[in-house]
Amino acid sequence: MKNKVLGKLLMAVILLYVLISAFSNVKAITLKEMEAKANNFINAGAANQNINYNNVTKEFSDLGQILTMIGAGVMVGITTYMGIKYLTAGPEAQAKLKVQLIGVVVSGMVIFGAYYIWKIVLKIVSTF
Repeated sequence: MKNKVLGKLLMAVILLYVLISAFSNVKAITLKEMEAKANNFINAGAANQNINYNNVTKEFSDLGQILTMIGAGVMVGITTYMGIKYLTAGPEAQAKLKVQLIGVVVSGMVIFGAYYIWKIVLKIVSTF
């Protein structure tokens, strides 16, 4: 019994190996080609030294707004779910939900606080 299972497992592994090796394309490059690509990458970065900080802060600000909107949507969903659960629960379950509500409040403070802290940091940094 064990020999049959072991044989089937071994056959499956061999078949999987053959399928993977048949569809994989590996292009080997020489060490000199790799070094040339690395030097080109470094030279391209060295030639582009100018960074526009206004564009960088705008991009991060947009990202922060998107993440805050997602967080707000999640908070609304969780609060609605917990409210419905609280209305339909018994007294013991309501006590447990009140304890869980502390975590929801802290999460909301972290979500919205992080965005406003980021805005304050951007204003301070932009003065320099």
